[in-house]
Amino acid sequence: MDSLTQIVLGAAVGEIALGRKIGNRALIWGAIGGTIPDLDVFANPFMDDIQALAFHRSISHSIFFSVVAPLVFGGLIFRLYESKFHKTKLYKGLITFLNVGILAGITFGINYLMSHDGYPLWWFLIITILGAVFLLMRLYHHYMVKDLDEPKATFSQWYWLFFLAFFTHWLLDCFTAFGTQIFQPFSNYRVAFNNISVVDPLYTVPFLICMIIVSTISRNSRRRTIVNWIGIGISSLYMLLTIVNKCYVDRVFDKALEHRHIDALRSRSTPTIFNNVLWACVAEDKGNYYVGQYSIFDSDPNLHYLNVFPKNDSIRLLLGTSPEYQTLEWFSDGYLASFPTDSVIYLVDLRYGGMTDTLRDQRDLVFNFKAKKVNGEYIFTENREPPQAEIGELFRRLWVRMKGY
Repeated sequence: MDSLTQIVLGAAVGEIALGRKIGNRALIWGAIGGTIPDLDVFANPFMDDIQALAFHRSISHSIFFSVVAPLVFGGLIFRLYESKFHKTKLYKGLITFLNVGILAGITFGINYLMSHDGYPLWWFLIITILGAVFLLMRLYHHYMVKDLDEPKATFSQWYWLFFLAFFTHWLLDCFTAFGTQIFQPFSNYRVAFNNISVVDPLYTVPFLICMIIVSTISRNSRRRTIVNWIGIGISSLYMLLTIVNKCYVDRVFDKALEHRHIDALRSRSTPTIFNNVLWACVAEDKGNYYVGQYSIFDSDPNLHYLNVFPKNDSIRLLLGTSPEYQTLEWFSDGYLASFPTDSVIYLVDLRYGGMTDTLRDQRDLVFNFKAKKVNGEYIFTENREPPQAEIGELFRRLWVRMKGY
């Protein structure tokens, strides 16, 4: 899921591992541990678009990594505190800078997602800057003025903290549609339960509020443990609800296909971005793919509209021997539609659907690439053409569609 959610979950399991011993530093190191697997994106500049797609959520999101890597990270942090380096001004300054950097990254990331037509939301930036100044003052007082207590934690306890952070990271990612290669380096099989969006505020926000409350309570207080488990419990109950929703939507979609006399070979459903109410549904038969949307609040269970895309087997024959095309087929689990034009061939992962249920061409679909012939060879890149509608309009349509027909 998104980085903020993984930070919150990492903080919660860090509290379980070492909260009673080292207080808020357990939240911080747990949050850092929850972020580490996603640092595989820093390899992207050294890869092409297709290689980066295959590399993300691979070895750093595996069972192997979650067992072996804590030996390294747990050992480093154990030695850090044993060496007394944490009492130096250099360390305190680095930690202060790291905290502000994380806040800045989250701020600009949210602003980018919320901005319209590329223009920043200045009111959001101003509020966040004021909050950052307050945070910086608190951090300066805590790290630079006060003398930090000596953390009393063993190597095995540090190992346990990072193990929980890495383990829960890939476990949470498995519930999304992207796919997580948890069996690396032995297999590139991708696990995807498809029951929650990669960004879902209803999962993250209550969890985040509980973690903020936890950070304000004394580490020796029983209330701190209770609030931490309340946060974990609320998020877990919501995850259970998403599984129930998926089972329901799968049944609705199967009946809708039968109602339209479509003999589907297979089908699947995935929640659309930011919610668990509106679902993207995709199916295939021998000659076509079928893509539609269903909202939990729809009054008609037979789907309002169903888009039909031909499989274009000729494109598969043309590009099928290319390693890049094979990677896209693997990544999309075979739900890869093609839209040939005079100059390029657009390749779209249909699992994610679009921001509306009436799709005209590849620009209306969320996840797409393009293959362009250069000197007799096809070059594959991510399609970065802007959608036909403005971002704000797309989210408005999504909100309207969520409310149901």
